[in-house]
Amino acid sequence: MPRLPSRLLRQARQHSPNLAALVPACRDIQSAQNELRWLTEYVTQTINTQSIVSKDQRLRSLCQRRRRGVPLQYILGSQPFGPLDIKCRSGVLIPRPETEAYTYHLVDLIKSGKLLPSRSSNDDDELSIVDLCTGTGCIPLLLYALLQPSFSRLRVRGVDISSQAISLAKLNIDHNTKLGNISVSQPDQTLNFLRGDIFKDQDVAPLTRNPCDILVSNPPYVSRKAWDLAQGRLSYSVRKYEPRLALVPHVDAPVPAGWQHEDVFYSRLLDLAMLLKPRVALLELGEEPQARRVLGCLFRHKIAKFVAVEVWRDWPDLTAADGEAGALVVEADDTSRRVLVKGSGEVRSILLRLRWDT
Repeated sequence: MPRLPSRLLRQARQHSPNLAALVPACRDIQSAQNELRWLTEYVTQTINTQSIVSKDQRLRSLCQRRRRGVPLQYILGSQPFGPLDIKCRSGVLIPRPETEAYTYHLVDLIKSGKLLPSRSSNDDDELSIVDLCTGTGCIPLLLYALLQPSFSRLRVRGVDISSQAISLAKLNIDHNTKLGNISVSQPDQTLNFLRGDIFKDQDVAPLTRNPCDILVSNPPYVSRKAWDLAQGRLSYSVRKYEPRLALVPHVDAPVPAGWQHEDVFYSRLLDLAMLLKPRVALLELGEEPQARRVLGCLFRHKIAKFVAVEVWRDWPDLTAADGEAGALVVEADDTSRRVLVKGSGEVRSILLRLRWDT
């Protein structure tokens, strides 16, 4: 990360010591001003009038925590995610805006009938969604909140290996229901979270008892080298304060032939798709080289004969900017395959449309 120009720090100090404390984490004055406003509002709303700690002392303490790189979401305790307020705690990955963007796009395609022609807002059929590696539960919570008004029979389930994540996800259901962000469920609408290791067949077995229309996952996909050496877009704040478990596959994760360690979750997710037989799967990943690797392995997997694939960028509903390719050419088994790329920004996820009657 480049050093900060000294003029930025001088400019911030002219305003206040608190603003100057935020600049190293925010990297520019405008972002620091925004964060200072949010922190000030948070202190005003939460500090007890009987507390021996003044608002100024509390604000100064929070600004110093942020200076050390503590994520703002852990300090404030939440992150907006669509209409939701997602509670955030140390030990559970913080929701990202790119994840929010593709979740919204997925909902738009579901409601329009473009993804599942036999499932539309007028159908009485049940829509079933499974989210693996769910973290805070932000993806299934947003899917449930946005699809509730359209589908009277709706089943959404989230799974994570971390008991801390599952507890937080369940808390987020209650929190957003109390805020009115999630409507009171109808008799055939359910949203729940299960603790389980998706690499263990016995933990996955409960998911097979009900049909699955859509499979979603934002799994760990960062390489050990990138984490240990701070390579790529991993910031100091992420590496120091966010959970490695949610970002880097465990060292003992089984690596099938032809796969790399950082991609092992995708190998398992393709196997689970063969088991659960969703009609759509949406998998978040890290960057274009990883997308190419995963797609190359996918085209050699037994699922390949059932699938049509497209790649989504960070903002899949936007028009591609100049220089952003509309397709990826992927090499697999000495053949080249052209995969459509939608949207603008960095490569972010792959969408699988599955036809099991092929």
